[in-house]
This record gives sequence, C-alpha cells and structure tokens, in this order.
Amino acid sequence: MMRHLNRLTLLLILLILSSLSSVHAASARDEVAGLVRALGYGAGIHHFKNYVLRGRTEYYASAKRSLADALTRVNQLEKDTELNQSEQQAVVAIKAMVMAYDSGLDTISELRTKGWRLDDVDLSVAINDADAIAALDLLRSKWKWSELEEIEYQLGYGQGIHNFKNYVIRQHERYHTLALANFLAVESLIVNQFNTTKLGSTDKEALESIERVVQSYRNYLTLIGRLHTMQKPVRQIDLAVKINDKPAVEGFALLNK
Repeated sequence: MMRHLNRLTLLLILLILSSLSSVHAASARDEVAGLVRALGYGAGIHHFKNYVLRGRTEYYASAKRSLADALTRVNQLEKDTELNQSEQQAVVAIKAMVMAYDSGLDTISELRTKGWRLDDVDLSVAINDADAIAALDLLRSKWKWSELEEIEYQLGYGQGIHNFKNYVIRQHERYHTLALANFLAVESLIVNQFNTTKLGSTDKEALESIERVVQSYRNYLTLIGRLHTMQKPVRQIDLAVKINDKPAVEGFALLNK
C-alpha cells in the first residue's frame, strides 16, 4: 500500500513539474510575442522613426513607453532558464539594440534643439539592426505563430514599416524591395485569414482596416521613389506619404483581445 502511494505521489509530482514547465514555456513565448508588439507597428521603432522625421514630443513619449515595455520583456527573458545558450545570446543582442534606440531618442532631441538637418540626425542615431533582427528571428523559431502574430511581425521591427520609414529617410532601393516583400506577405496572410477563418463581423472589419492601411503603404512605395528621383526634401516626402495608422492599430488591438 505504501509503495503504491509513493508511486502515486511521484506521478503527481511529475505531472505538477510538467505543468509548471508548460506554463513557463508559454510565458516565454508570450514575452517574445509582446516584444515583437512593443518594438513593432504602432509602437517602439515606428514611433522612433516618426520622431526622427517629425520631431514631435508625442512620438518621443510613445517611443520611450514602448521601448521601456520591450526592455521589461527582455529582462524577463534573460531570467528564463529554459532558453539555451544561443537563445540567451540572442536576448543579449536584442537588449543592446533596445537600449541603443532608447538612448538615440535623447540624442535626436538634443540634435534637433541644435538645429541639425534631418539627414544628419538620422545618420547620428543610425543603428545596425542586423544582429538584433537575426536574434529575434532565432527566438521566434522556437515556437509556432498564428497568422495574426505573423502579420504583426511582418509589419514590425526590421520589417515592413521599419523598412518603409528607412526608405523615406535614406532613399536606398533595398528598403523599397524589403518593404514591398513584407507588405505582400501581410496581404497574403490577410487573404488567407478571410478564406480559411470564420470571422465575426467585428473581426472582419478590423482585418479589413488593417488591409486597407497596408495597401496604402505598399502603394506609396512607388511615390517615394519618384519623389526621391525629383530630389524632394525628406520632410516633404514624409508629408506626401503620411498615413493614418489609427484604424489598423485599433484593428490589431481588437483582434488581439
């Protein structure tokens, strides 16, 4: 009888440990999803680029809040003992990137106060994102992602809107190519959602709002190229292709509920 009880106790302990491990893994996944969101569309780097372009204090404040959220999530991931050495190194690379962008916000503020040109401000706070983008990809490869999460990723840090803003500011054709690929990927994912998912009317409207905004960004890529060819100032180009993100941001907020 005692031996039987010991076996039951051992089984219960193993089940509890297994359950705790699953919760832990889910928590790490949630932190990575939250990190993508905090850095991405309508958040950290999006606001950062808008602050470079427009210099308005609301972009500074919004970027600061989003980057603080991203840093909190990175700090949580640093404590995660389930991540292997390569994944921990990825977290370190992402943390360095987040801190660099946060510091860059104050540099932008200082340089704008001194009357620096937009191009020179951008050059002074330009960050090599390659390591952090690869690091985020490595972390995301640990889990499967829903189509909605993939849409957020394709619009976010190192992807669609990030490349779009860099194309406005820096003119390099590679940003056009990358942004176009991101926007086409998003549109394909949205079409798949409409075709394979039973959406309620509210969810459908939210997804349609996101789709319209993404199509607007994609369509403006050609205009950006023409305006650069005409040697128009970056601020004028930004004004010409400025898009109201509110419908899409609200759409994501609704769908994420």
